[in-house]
Amino acid sequence: MHFNEARKSTVAVLLQYDSLLDRSVLIDDIFGKIRVAVWLAGDILTDREHLREELSNAAGPFWAGDLWVANGASEADRRVYDTAWNEAEEITPKVRRSERRRNRGFWLAAPSEPAWPLEDESSIPIVAFYSFKGGVGRTTALASFAVRRARQGERVVVLDLDLDAPGIGLLLDSGSPPQSDFWGVVDYLLEAPLVERLDLKDYYHVCAREAVTGAGEILVFPSGHMDSDYVASLARLDLEPPRAGGSHPLLRLIQHVRSELRPDWILLDCRAGLSEASGFALSGLAHLTVLLGTTSEQSWAGLRLVLSRLGGDRVRRSEPQSECLIVQAMVPDDPSTGQAAKEQFSARAAEEFEDSYYAEDPSDPNEDAYWYVRDMGTDDAPHVPVALTYKTRLAFLRSIEDAVEVFQEAEYRALDVRISSRFGKEES
Repeated sequence: MHFNEARKSTVAVLLQYDSLLDRSVLIDDIFGKIRVAVWLAGDILTDREHLREELSNAAGPFWAGDLWVANGASEADRRVYDTAWNEAEEITPKVRRSERRRNRGFWLAAPSEPAWPLEDESSIPIVAFYSFKGGVGRTTALASFAVRRARQGERVVVLDLDLDAPGIGLLLDSGSPPQSDFWGVVDYLLEAPLVERLDLKDYYHVCAREAVTGAGEILVFPSGHMDSDYVASLARLDLEPPRAGGSHPLLRLIQHVRSELRPDWILLDCRAGLSEASGFALSGLAHLTVLLGTTSEQSWAGLRLVLSRLGGDRVRRSEPQSECLIVQAMVPDDPSTGQAAKEQFSARAAEEFEDSYYAEDPSDPNEDAYWYVRDMGTDDAPHVPVALTYKTRLAFLRSIEDAVEVFQEAEYRALDVRISSRFGKEES
């Protein structure tokens, strides 16, 4: 027996007792056990022991050992049971499921709203760059966009949220010898709750390379200093969703950046996979998520989950999709092989977006609350990929200055245009 099978069997037992129970909640606890709380329809369930035995048999080795009965329980226990019920997901009107988890809360919580509304072209967009699999050029794609926008005379802020394997802080370095001590995102997140006023300048450096940024500016918040204390600092971070009324530390950092630095763009370099920081960025907080993938099945398996998170899950909650854009990375540089890869990726993107992201066409032709299946014919629809060919030159970068010429090529310009046009900030 596996845990998911045990959970299904436990729910089946609760449904069998539907007439005798006013309601019930199945709780997946943080120890991998199954607990059940029930509210009896009457004052007493004469066969309570039989119900407990059936639930124990259904849950097998995952049974927590007792059945919680709200009727007659102490006031403190009833509050616990009621909280579990109120926070739980509905299976039927009388049966719910509640999850207790140690981490990855943002990947399981209800979608959130953007950090702030984009009211006009002067608003500051947040753009998250994400790939489910690593090594596909996500950080390079972000750097290309940052460089191109800076060369348009804009101020770009980059936050390294790849806290386990940081890199953007080194790629977009200051161009001068590093200081003996410097701070970054991890330090800010640990210190902000304890220090009333932080000096934001302590946590970022300026990519001061005129040949790279032109008339603009790139301010980079690295993850932190990779010394012997970094892992210990990382281990103290709590990036789980805050309690009701609380503010997430990453959101506070982004809001601090917005109010003090007033950039034209805020770019988030998100860790591959299902990290806590990426879950936060992909919860709906960003105004646009740039998804990088390849033709591999491993890549699509993860992107499908993210597409549902950004699209289908929100539609089912009667909320508009979170905006996204797909990028095909690592396209083979051989013309014939590359073309075949592009055609395969494009077809797969259309299929996955239709299944997981787009809303079904509405009956009212004037309705425009969502991205619909009917929108798939437009050139700027989210599923229409931007293709980035693998560049050997970018694989062996010694300095960001070596990449500037590549970033001026047509493919990187196309990525720039697709992102900036979403916010009315096309190239001049």
